[in-house]
Amino acid sequence: MDRLAILGGSPAFSEPLHVGRPNLPDRETFNELLDGMFERRWFTNSGPLAKRFQKELESLLKVKHCIPLCNGTIALELACRAIGLKGEVIVPSFTFIATAHALKWQEITPVFCDMRESDFTIDPDRIEELITNRTTGIIGVHVYGNPCDDGAIQGIAGRHGLKTVYDAAHAFTNEVNGIPVCQLGDISVLSFHATKFFSTFEGGAVATDNDELAEKIQLMMNFGFAGREKDRVDYIGTNGKMTEICSAMGIAMLDRVETIRETNRRNYGFYDRHISGIRGITLRKPSSALSEQNWQYVIITVDQDEFGLSRDELIKVLDAENVLARRYFYPGCHRMMPYTNEFPNKGRLLPVTDRVSETVISLPTGEPVDESGIIRISGVIRKACEQASAIRKAIHG
Repeated sequence: MDRLAILGGSPAFSEPLHVGRPNLPDRETFNELLDGMFERRWFTNSGPLAKRFQKELESLLKVKHCIPLCNGTIALELACRAIGLKGEVIVPSFTFIATAHALKWQEITPVFCDMRESDFTIDPDRIEELITNRTTGIIGVHVYGNPCDDGAIQGIAGRHGLKTVYDAAHAFTNEVNGIPVCQLGDISVLSFHATKFFSTFEGGAVATDNDELAEKIQLMMNFGFAGREKDRVDYIGTNGKMTEICSAMGIAMLDRVETIRETNRRNYGFYDRHISGIRGITLRKPSSALSEQNWQYVIITVDQDEFGLSRDELIKVLDAENVLARRYFYPGCHRMMPYTNEFPNKGRLLPVTDRVSETVISLPTGEPVDESGIIRISGVIRKACEQASAIRKAIHG
């Protein structure tokens, strides 16, 4: 595509503007924590920073136990094992592939369920028809921070004796009608990956109010060792511990949660102001059930008939302007390897997932983005709409 002939001039951004570019801690605070870490020469194995980080997480998220771990995928695997999932587990297809992989890695079959178009979360009306005598649980994902319908899901789980796990990777600090999301279900999992609203470089956590589950997680995350001398193993475990340097990052980032939340909220408002009125573009609103949210994602959907370009064609235009937006999520997990081959006839009838995954775009937000940048991004989208026929011709020849 000859972008100069279509949009004219230089790219909208001289340097790439990414979705998920990391937010940063206060460096002085972070460096002080590192100085202490080096003085102690204690880098891992549940050091003082990891313990402090856990206590501060539990206070912020209003949950009895919030155990920091090395990443969100290990956190999900440990959560599933701790509550005894096996056989088949119902899971949305509209999620990051790690949600399904965490099950498959433990020889649990993910049974893919369709989504609700209104909020992108698993559709409770489609769950019950997927339950078999091998089903042991339901995993819901709070997609883009929108909470799953916990009341409906718990009702189904209760009728069938199933466990509930929530993947809350997008929902750090979010609350539903005044209830923290980490209080929902049997157990919740968080991700602190660098691209998230709240980051520890790489990391995650398991949150629960259940003492027994928390004790299992503590054993499993450290090879199953019980006792200080590490000469007694009480459980089959792995190495899921969070390091001290990641804990230091987490502690430093906790001081910035409200500032980053406000930046995200303000950016959403700028997008709402400047994208409004572009034909075929819908800025998706957060769920009305949220009483507190982190505003981590700015999601638009593209109506190809109205806009004049497909979602993928618009992505190419944005990419040419150094706006590195994401098709997040695309495709559904049921369309990815190994699931599309291993289960060719299972989970394919997911019409909402298939349709929505062809339309969604996640746009840059967070601290690297300001109103002037959002005006330029919106201007590219608006001009692409106006020049859709020429752009399509340039793309396809």
